[in-house]
Amino acid sequence: MTSTTSKSDAAPITLREVEPRDIQDCARICFEAFGTFHDHHRFERDFPTLEAAIALMEGWVPHPSVWGVVAEIDGRVVGSNFLDERDPIRGVGPITVDPEGQNSGVGRRLMEAVIERGEAAPGIRLLQDGFHMRSLSLYTSLGFDVKDPAVVMTGKPRSGPVEGVEVRPLEEGDLDECEALCKRVHGFARTGAVRDALASPFTPFVALRDGSVVAYASIVNFWPMAHGVAAEDADLQALMLGAAAQIDEPLAFLAPIRWELFRWARAEGLRLVKPMNLMARGTYQEPEGAWFPSVIY
Repeated sequence: MTSTTSKSDAAPITLREVEPRDIQDCARICFEAFGTFHDHHRFERDFPTLEAAIALMEGWVPHPSVWGVVAEIDGRVVGSNFLDERDPIRGVGPITVDPEGQNSGVGRRLMEAVIERGEAAPGIRLLQDGFHMRSLSLYTSLGFDVKDPAVVMTGKPRSGPVEGVEVRPLEEGDLDECEALCKRVHGFARTGAVRDALASPFTPFVALRDGSVVAYASIVNFWPMAHGVAAEDADLQALMLGAAAQIDEPLAFLAPIRWELFRWARAEGLRLVKPMNLMARGTYQEPEGAWFPSVIY
């Protein structure tokens, strides 16, 4: 993008595309910004260590289908934002602003940049911390609407695998069926995100009945990157139970609280971690099936 400048109360804000040399600065700001408001509101940190934030930026900054922008004041990086372009619906985040530079217009400029970048897409979405009133106000002022409240949930379910449903790691050959299933539920595909999950350190899963894919989850134990879909509630629940039996870690995912998956997770003894809101700008189709979003959407 062409660098643009706007005036804050303190100094001009300059925007430019993110570069590999920005990884350390972006990671530090991400760690400090999320840590500051999570600690203030007494919620668990999304990034418990600086190394976790660095790992995210090392994957996101050079990704060919993720567009990034940084904000600078006096030549110093004070914030960043990203637009996930892997699939037809674009996803925003993470957006972070240096705690020392907040309330100066940096966040708004970073959001305006990704909105402009994604203007030709049918829709742009994000997940917003439900306790963060400043970001809720900003996003709604920029045309985003809350579509579904959700809760991060984690734990080992009480029940075991469901008889008659095969749950196994997702394979390359499953992508076409997963794409068709996602289109059936949401009206669009998330194949780019699922393909990336195959190359990640985590395991994506599918559930099959009579040899056909009836549910999939890109990840089940790392909620920021985990999304899942199924035509029926029972199929998504069976997938989660079957996957939980095959991994050592607890399940960790975002459960939309208006939907059956949330009630099922509570009945299975999973713990509520924090509230979030799925927000959308542009086209939005009410899901027709069972689902849960990632932190992107």
